[in-house]
Amino acid sequence: MKSYKYIIFDFDGTINNTAPGIVATFKKVLEMYNVDYSGVDFNKHIGPPLEYSFKELVGGDRWQEALNTYRRVFVETDAISNSFLYDGIVDTLKKLNEHGYILSVATSKYEPFAIQSLKMLGISQYFTCLYGQTEKRGFKDEILAQLISDNGWEKSRCLMIGDTCYDVNGAKANGIDVMAVTYGFESEEKLKQANPDYITDSTRGICDLLLGDKDEEK
Repeated sequence: MKSYKYIIFDFDGTINNTAPGIVATFKKVLEMYNVDYSGVDFNKHIGPPLEYSFKELVGGDRWQEALNTYRRVFVETDAISNSFLYDGIVDTLKKLNEHGYILSVATSKYEPFAIQSLKMLGISQYFTCLYGQTEKRGFKDEILAQLISDNGWEKSRCLMIGDTCYDVNGAKANGIDVMAVTYGFESEEKLKQANPDYITDSTRGICDLLLGDKDEEK
């Protein structure tokens, strides 16, 4: 394991299981637009920007309106509260902080929702900053590029941790290493095909890989 300093976490599927609220919102919006979602694998739409999802699911000249409707419904139904932290993630964040790592979040989730979620979950204190989807950036490579540039971080000391191929590919596009977690929304097979630098099946595994014998409880 290299000597990393800056650990960049994805959010949905890595820190927080947001599937219940996100899927419920997708279904409500698609019903409003008379879209049959019986054959939709919603897991593939938890991670990429909403623009990607609604261009595929609604298409035509309605996708932007559907995207805006999603954001409105997400707030109205308090979808943020319909989620939960993965087992062990708080302990992992705490230990990484204690060992001097600087933690941040890079997510394709709409940035205001992501910030609100961190506060609601009571874990904001572990992160120096959060970069999410805005009107000017949406895909993981764009978000990572701005996060690293704005903070002046040395790429060789950065490690992305995420649960999808978007995280792996976004990290590679920016020339930084990446650890894939298999407990999120992407299949282990697809993650291995994306060829991450490291892979683990648990939040505990993140600490095992990064801290090794520095973890007193190992």
